[in-house]
Amino acid sequence: MAEEFIRPAIKNLQEYVPGKTPEKAGVIKLASNENPFGPSPLALAAIIKESKHLHIYPDQKSIVLREALSKKLGVKSDNIIAGNGSDEIMQLAAATFLRPGEEVIIPAHTFSLYKTFTQIFDGQPVVVALNNLEQDLEAMAKAVTKRTKLIFLCNPHNPTGTYLSAKQLDAFLNKIPDNVLVVLDEAYAEYAEAADFPGSIKYLKTDKNILILRTFSKFYGLAGLRVGYGLAKPELISYMFRVKSPFNVNRLAQAGALAALDDADFKDKTYQNNVGGKSYLYAELDKRGVEYKKTESNFIFINLKMSADEMFLQMMKKSVIIRPLTSFGLSKAVRVSIGTKEQNKKFILALAGLLLA
Repeated sequence: MAEEFIRPAIKNLQEYVPGKTPEKAGVIKLASNENPFGPSPLALAAIIKESKHLHIYPDQKSIVLREALSKKLGVKSDNIIAGNGSDEIMQLAAATFLRPGEEVIIPAHTFSLYKTFTQIFDGQPVVVALNNLEQDLEAMAKAVTKRTKLIFLCNPHNPTGTYLSAKQLDAFLNKIPDNVLVVLDEAYAEYAEAADFPGSIKYLKTDKNILILRTFSKFYGLAGLRVGYGLAKPELISYMFRVKSPFNVNRLAQAGALAALDDADFKDKTYQNNVGGKSYLYAELDKRGVEYKKTESNFIFINLKMSADEMFLQMMKKSVIIRPLTSFGLSKAVRVSIGTKEQNKKFILALAGLLLA
């Protein structure tokens, strides 16, 4: 097809680079921050039951799931929109609110889709450097201009695992004009341990323009179903509903997410495994003098003295898949998901072998 048929914004897009999937038995994947226990058992049972109704279209507004979330979170169902993963909610936000040429402020070395969706809708990305691998809220606030429409924040931050405290976020939001929408991606919030991690739901009861993103992919073990949701003022949500495609969240995803919400045993198991896994990995990395960032998520950011791509290949030979952060613009860093006790030990043994080589 002749190049003139392609929109200019699309020509410069970079294709998303996912973590590698195991191709043989015995390989452990610690690249994509998936739940190492698989899906919630209650979710799995609900999915099997729901599979008998696959000839019928799903609820186009995910009403039952949104009502359950509203009760869980203490908000109105009108504050919630469900999506085909939280990725879709990001795309809906850009499609609904972003005009061509308007600016979108994005932290450097972060989830690539923030920039991708900005470019798809002819927005102008404004990338702000990290400060010691943390999002620099002061610099991001100073980057706001009359052309700014959206700001993306990631809390905890992917891929560094660092976080924004309640005090930091409050101060930042107070500096942002009313005509700017802050998109707060909380894909990993359920893993956060910090006492001062923000309770972001409170912002929905203020006049702040904020869109909070959550997902069932990580903590709830449903990455393969692709279901997430956004939380914002009802008037903003209502316009996003006009943009979203019909039946965007399939029947199995709605049923699985609904059941997973109430699987207390699974959620506790997931959380406690992550707490224990972090402690173990910190201790083992410290023993070996490996530089890393303490995390509020289910992964650990590791700085290397070698190429991340080379480390990835060497670990692959030892049947361990990690995430080189070259696609994030960090050529000497990797991200390692926290797995089960056995997976964490296998990672450390593989890493130790490389460090001694």
